[in-house]
Amino acid sequence: MTQRNISIFSDIKNFFFKKGHIKKIYNILDESCYRISDGYLSVAFLTKFEMIGLHKRFLGDDTLTDVITFDGDRAMDFAGEICVSPDYAYASCLEHNTTFHEELTLYLVHGYLHLFGLNDVSDSDILEMRQAEAYCMDLLKKMHAIPEFIYCT
Repeated sequence: MTQRNISIFSDIKNFFFKKGHIKKIYNILDESCYRISDGYLSVAFLTKFEMIGLHKRFLGDDTLTDVITFDGDRAMDFAGEICVSPDYAYASCLEHNTTFHEELTLYLVHGYLHLFGLNDVSDSDILEMRQAEAYCMDLLKKMHAIPEFIYCT
């Protein structure tokens, strides 16, 4: 199977990662039972101010959030866009008793699962999302595919 075209964007100062490691995540997930539709995938690492702006503009909420996902368009060969907040992950990893690497990877997985069609609105949706997240995170850990993110505050 051919690998998906993935664009990765970040202009956050003091935040570093290897794009190949991010692409590896999605190449692994594309081989799982949660494969999203074909097409170009866009991933953006955004500052807390950019995430707040997107959250307010598209969801009417002016608070910081972890992930915002935009659905793709099959006719345009576009799978979708996943926007994540390293700031949110950095602040949340201690609260969730996880590493920064795992927390931010979870956000990348969460966005992918939204593109797959999972939601986290109702209690049953949330349960299904958490089970899918756990499956995907276990798969990535077994494949040694949790990226190393460097975030200097």
